[in-house]
Order: sequence, then structure tokens, then C-alpha cells
Amino acid sequence: MKKRTVRRRKKPFLFLRKLRKKKRRRRRQTTPLPRWGLILAVVLLGLLLGHACRELTSPSRISLPVSGTVTLYRSASSQTEKLPLEQYIAGVVAAEMPVSFDLEALKAQAVCARTYTCHRMVNGYTYPNGANVSDDPGSCQAYVSEAEFLARHPLNGRELYDKVTRAVAETAGEILLIDGRPLEALYHSTCGGRTEDASALWGSEIPGIHAVDCRWCGNSKYYRQEHNFSNAAVTTLLGSSDLAITEVTPNHRVKAVRCGSRTLSGAAVQKALNLPSCWFEAEPTPEGWRFISHGFGHGLGLCQYGAGGMAAEGYRYREILEQYYDGAKLGKL
Repeated sequence: MKKRTVRRRKKPFLFLRKLRKKKRRRRRQTTPLPRWGLILAVVLLGLLLGHACRELTSPSRISLPVSGTVTLYRSASSQTEKLPLEQYIAGVVAAEMPVSFDLEALKAQAVCARTYTCHRMVNGYTYPNGANVSDDPGSCQAYVSEAEFLARHPLNGRELYDKVTRAVAETAGEILLIDGRPLEALYHSTCGGRTEDASALWGSEIPGIHAVDCRWCGNSKYYRQEHNFSNAAVTTLLGSSDLAITEVTPNHRVKAVRCGSRTLSGAAVQKALNLPSCWFEAEPTPEGWRFISHGFGHGLGLCQYGAGGMAAEGYRYREILEQYYDGAKLGKL
């Protein structure tokens, strides 16, 4: 009879034991996040997302002593004209902000312009011939009529002006409020990276106008500029070429400059040298002085190029307004 060979059997489930050992080693190497750590991570993520999406809530109806028409003083002709409020706001937006900006930026500008107008009317500001607004940007807001705008933009004026009127229509009646009253919704072209506190620059508090960082206005040509002057030119314009900046605000705007034996305000030096803002540094050169300016305008409230940059990144107009007006709420006339 043929001898039968007996094959030696392997130990049962040996491969399962090896697999379990590998899993145990992996667990020791990658200890799971404790429960409290997981909760903390979720909370932090929620806060970050909430901040990124923060915006003003929907406006509530308010009652103000503001009519639906304005009396506009036209400085060039010294005449006045009556306009519906929303038509006037369209003319302000078209004159004050580059209409090439995205719609959400124009909508933010419309709310600012409407708020500023209501603030002037509620607080009894008057202009020549009994007007309550003016087209002089030095004392009020710039304004351009529809006909004037179309004449300035012969190629695509109709398309651009329709974009402005859409921004105004989609925010119709909306204004910014502090304690139930229209705030003084100041705005400017370019902040240069940080807006300013009204109290630091002008010496008195303006509700809602506080310094904030702004990373969106870098595409403005005024973000940073250099201006070179000879010693002779500085002496002619300021009275001396012996200069030193002696006082600045916490947000970099110049408040005082020693000029020879006199002290001039930063605003006076800005005006004399025709600098775009009072945020500047001064450094001597072999020929005279180099002034490095940041931004354009007073730096208070909405940064228009900042609003344009935010809109280009997808922010909505209420998020833009929330960025620049601290503590403001939306109301609707």
C-alpha cells in the first residue's frame, strides 16, 4: 500500500494575528484628537466662517423728516434744481466712484451717498439759494446728471449709467444708522492700507467712523506714491527746507510738521505740496526732499478702492459696509 504523506498544517488564523498587531501599532502612532479638542476645532471654524461672511442684517423701516426730493445747488451755474432723492443718488454714485467697479461696490456707494445726504438734511445743512445739497465735493458730494454722464462716456455711457441706476434701485431707501439716526457716512478714494479714526484726525468723535485695516485698495494708483521736491521748491511752498515730522496719529496720518521755526499742520503741508493724503513720510535727498504718500483723501469711513477690491473678491455690499462702519445698522426710508 502506498504510504500517505501528511502535510503539516499552518497555525490557524496566523495572518489575522499579524493584521491585528499592525492595526494596534497604527493606533499608537495616530492617537485620535480628544473630544474636547474636536469641539474646540469646530467652534473656531464656526467663528472664522462667521467672521468671513459677516454682513449687516436686512434693514427695518424707519421714519425720518426727509422728503423724497432734494434741492441741489449747481456750483458752476449758481442755480438750484429739484430732483427726486433716488435720481440725485444715482448722479452722486456716477460722479464719486469709478463705474467700472463691480455692482456690489456701487451698491455700497449708493447706501453711503444716501446716508450722507439724509444726515445733511436731518441736521439742517444749507447751501446757497436755500439748497440742502450741493455738487461741490469740497463741501458736500460730487454730482453728474445723466445727460452729462452720457456726454462724458460716448462709447458705453448708456450701459454704465444703467449699471449705476441698478445699484441705486437695488438699495432703494437704505441708509446706515447709529442709535436710530443717519450717521455721517464719510468716504474717500484710497486709504492706503488702513482707514483713520475721526477723533485722531479731526479731534472729535464721529459715530461709526473708526480705523480698520484694509487689504483691498492696493490696485489704486494712489496706494503709494513718491513726490520729489528741490530744497528751493520746498522753501517756496513751506517757507523753509528744514523739515521734521513731529506728530502723527496712531494710524500714520501726519498731524504736525516742524518747518524751520514754525509748526505746520499735516493738512497744511499736504495742501501746500499738493499731496494726495496726509499719510506721508519725508526723507532728505541730495537735491531736496522725497515725500512718500499713502492713499488719497482723508481716510475716514468707506475706502472706495477698498470697496472695489472687496466686490471683486465676491463680497456683498452689506459685508463691505460692515467692514468700514463700525456698529452701524441698516434702515429703510
